[in-house]
Amino acid sequence: MRAFQILAAFACLGLPAATALAQSVPNPHYDPDTGVLREITVPSTRGECSQCHLEHGGDLALEAHPELLFTENSNRLAYWSEGASPCHAMRPTNYPLTENDRLPEDDPDAGYFEANVGGVRTTGVEFRGRWPGEAVYSNPTVLPGAHLVSPHAWDPDMPVQDVFGEGACANCHDPHGERGHFDLLVKPYRGIAGAESSGPPQEYGLCFSCHGTLGAFGMERSGRFLADYYDRGLNGDTAGHQIRMNHDIAISWPANVQVGDMLSCSDCHNPHGSEGNNRVEPNAYLISDQRPGWSGLTNPRGDPEQNRRFCLGCHIPSDGIPGSQSVEGIVMNTLPDEDGHDSLAPQACSMCHGRDYSGPDSFNVHHPNADPEGGAFGEGLFD
Repeated sequence: MRAFQILAAFACLGLPAATALAQSVPNPHYDPDTGVLREITVPSTRGECSQCHLEHGGDLALEAHPELLFTENSNRLAYWSEGASPCHAMRPTNYPLTENDRLPEDDPDAGYFEANVGGVRTTGVEFRGRWPGEAVYSNPTVLPGAHLVSPHAWDPDMPVQDVFGEGACANCHDPHGERGHFDLLVKPYRGIAGAESSGPPQEYGLCFSCHGTLGAFGMERSGRFLADYYDRGLNGDTAGHQIRMNHDIAISWPANVQVGDMLSCSDCHNPHGSEGNNRVEPNAYLISDQRPGWSGLTNPRGDPEQNRRFCLGCHIPSDGIPGSQSVEGIVMNTLPDEDGHDSLAPQACSMCHGRDYSGPDSFNVHHPNADPEGGAFGEGLFD
């Protein structure tokens, strides 16, 4: 999934197009077959700078916006819907991506969400299946509990905002080059990782660059502790939502998953917002839409029913069907036959496994209390 929702003309980061073209990692905006297409020309200039920038010296250039862009330098540029083809206003045809949309085991970033059909990577704006569309990202709705549908668009503490006050795509994306990153991201975000890290996995650096102690001024205190929850130096073998290769939890694991890897942020969250898996009940906390039970999760910490729907989106209840769900290519087993693990249990999973965000070593879904009854952590571990 190498680029989805930001038009090449979003030039506020200031990287010259010529520099981007020289980068070793291809930029999907420059693809002559699936790249930026605002105007049809003969010969074709699809994917070229002129699709987004006016040429110097022409009459139109005298009226151009800064950086010789064809319209104002705002998120609206990325949502352009006029001309030969739309950019990123609409929801892609394959939204939301599912467990079938991951890079294969032999890829250097195996497990990363990537648009594909039958295991073949698929290119083009219409297949950027992690992007829910402008209507979701720009949705100003406030859900119960004062949670925004799209906080990365409307939280006043967003570091960079466009001229309309909306959190700019440029907070996370660079339209001119990937620099070795996926999805035109400005900082690393890779496939599943953590087994080799002593602190928060660098592979999730994009998220932790904000959701850490040095995050945006005004961010809720709990948001600043997320990097700490993934810090093995601080929280040892319970840091992050770790994979321990326990047969009580899963049946099998793909070759790229190692003991101690931590579930990636994108396994549960979509930074762009939510419309709900059913497309009518959006989730709070940027919980993604990729799993069938994830609709209307506005209070997954406090509402036991919502809490269970969230956790059982990946885990299988003790009276469920082994192997019926997976995450990161891990084929899940039914939960051990213990109190609270069956499908009809009324209590929230977090009652035992944690829902405390008051400190850097608190137990919660990002740093779960893996064995609340006091048994040996990772019992059943194997290599």
